[in-house]
Amino acid sequence: MADHKNPGVGERLLSEFPAPSLDAWKEEVIRLLKGAPYEKKMLTPTYEGITLQSIYTAEDTKDLPFQDTLPGEWPYLRGTEALGKRLNGWLVAQELPFADPKDFNEALRYDLERGQNAVTILLDAAGYRGLDADQAETDMVGRNGTSVSAFADAVQLLDGIDPAIPTMVVGGAGSIPAAALVVAAMQAKGADLTKANLTLGNDPLGFLAVNGQLPMSVEEAFDGLASLTNWAIASAPKTKTLVACGFPYFESGANSVQQLAFTLSSAVAALRAMETRGISVENAASRMVFRLKVGGHFFMEIAKLRAMRVLWAQVARACGASDEAAKICMQTKNGRLNKTQFDPYVNMLRGTTEAFAAIAGGADTLHIGAYDEALGGQPSNLGRRIARNTQIVLREESRLDHVVDLAGGSWAVETLTHQLITAAWKLFREVEAMGGLQKALETGFVQKAIGEIAKARRKAVAARTDVIVGTNQYPNALEAEPEIKKIDHAAIKASLGAKAAAARKGQAKSKDFTALLNAAPKSTLGELSQAMGRSGSIKVEPLSVFRTTEALETLRKAMIRARKGKTDVFLANLGPIGAYMPRLDFTRTFFQVGGFSVEDKSWFKTPEEAAKAAIDSGAPIIVAVGLDDTYVEQVPALAGTIKASGAKTVLVAGLLKDSADAFKAAGVDDFIHVKSDVHAVLSGLAKGLEVF
Repeated sequence: MADHKNPGVGERLLSEFPAPSLDAWKEEVIRLLKGAPYEKKMLTPTYEGITLQSIYTAEDTKDLPFQDTLPGEWPYLRGTEALGKRLNGWLVAQELPFADPKDFNEALRYDLERGQNAVTILLDAAGYRGLDADQAETDMVGRNGTSVSAFADAVQLLDGIDPAIPTMVVGGAGSIPAAALVVAAMQAKGADLTKANLTLGNDPLGFLAVNGQLPMSVEEAFDGLASLTNWAIASAPKTKTLVACGFPYFESGANSVQQLAFTLSSAVAALRAMETRGISVENAASRMVFRLKVGGHFFMEIAKLRAMRVLWAQVARACGASDEAAKICMQTKNGRLNKTQFDPYVNMLRGTTEAFAAIAGGADTLHIGAYDEALGGQPSNLGRRIARNTQIVLREESRLDHVVDLAGGSWAVETLTHQLITAAWKLFREVEAMGGLQKALETGFVQKAIGEIAKARRKAVAARTDVIVGTNQYPNALEAEPEIKKIDHAAIKASLGAKAAAARKGQAKSKDFTALLNAAPKSTLGELSQAMGRSGSIKVEPLSVFRTTEALETLRKAMIRARKGKTDVFLANLGPIGAYMPRLDFTRTFFQVGGFSVEDKSWFKTPEEAAKAAIDSGAPIIVAVGLDDTYVEQVPALAGTIKASGAKTVLVAGLLKDSADAFKAAGVDDFIHVKSDVHAVLSGLAKGLEVF
């Protein structure tokens, strides 16, 4: 650090300690690794096909494009505004999936008084498909969102809410009918739509990807979006009406390159569709919203959002849009892919790092899910509070809105951003060469590509190379089965369905959005959907949305229910435990992640002593734990004695390839080790216990 009274001191001090070269650093690292391969220990492969380096230097970024651009300059690598979020900040846009509009409104008003500053209206599964509450299957009503069937529901949603607050309607195939109801409700309150900050519309291809079909043709879907956009141009100039949604790809396990490429292709499809319907690229691009999810790979998620800005800016300019229209609007939320039902409080920590990544990446709006979101139903008050306050703390205490391009200049982040841009652009062009995203979905290209990454993610969780704290590593063995929250869908349907039926007047006749808006006060969401036209439909293989921990959680729940109060596994610890504590910890955790109860209180001097204790325990599974040399001396006798006593499964912790055949001949059934598929092994053992 320089001496301000004597500026030359710092320079003289540095001159006495010259910086080592990268080669010298690497040589020292290799020496410290003591023979372990550098590539294995110090380089990290990712699902994107990118290898993360152990260290980055200025050399990695010196030839990268756009490094000398400033915030607010095309292609917006460093943000779309010169001052970043210093003036307006990002929007705290927490979703409130309360089934009843009245409950939604009460929660919204409460949260708006406590730091939330945007409204997100998330339709339930029925509305998401354009159906009224009485038209949908019972379990769709109130699931994952709010039931909005009638004009009165929209009025209830916005009761007491300032029309100036930014408002987003998220509703899949039902988003345009829902938009008509919501806008009509705002008009009834006297809102000035020329000043309203609204996000309406949907992504037809994103809906198709995750659901496997549209309730209308793609052309009809884009007809509706064109009508909505023309209305916005004339009556609500600040309203966003086109959406490119990356949510389906993220939640199906796609890597960041795939998320970027497929979302970008969806945006281009919307531009083309609008242009063929007489809407200029300028008008369409300026009304585009990108919806992206962020996950647990902190630096990858920052780089992903930065890359999305650059990719869209380049595409928009190439299509003829002005640089102003090429400024991206990114509405973000953290994903469910890595969220857990067991030890759900850890989800708070996941949400915090994901919020930080989204903000550092330049998100314009952000939703952070409640820690108990994975348990289904409505979020708890505590869950909502923590999720909301996570953003507020990052803004008010960490002051993240005061730094423009938080990660900018980091050699690692800049390099990773460029790598994502390059790889995503290549995949995007591949999709476009097929005829666009719709064709890529119809041929199964998208599904296959994502499916391969999803398979790798599941395998990594099962092998515990991807650590999910509290689930596949460091489980709480005393934790009870989590309580899954239930929603009384039948009661909700009975209540709200009757209102929908009573409100159905047959007023909606035209698919023009202005006509839908005029008909909304005397129409239902279902009627408005029908008026938009449903003459055709399209089907593709749907993407498979999942959480990476689901398989292990299902196993663990089954074991807790079926084996409550019983000892499942006895650890025959051979010799003093202190000599092999890491192996003992590994073995204990290996079984506890599957809900197996483990007894491991003692260690034994002889195999006979260990065998007797194991048999007396009554445990159906016995695992030898110790040092390799001890195994060679004691495991054959241990296994033989145990097997002679009756039907027991005998395992060895570790893999001794040279002794494997001899051990199996003595009665050992299998080996567990760091490369074991924990789910496959434990599922097999659970079946042997007749749990399944």
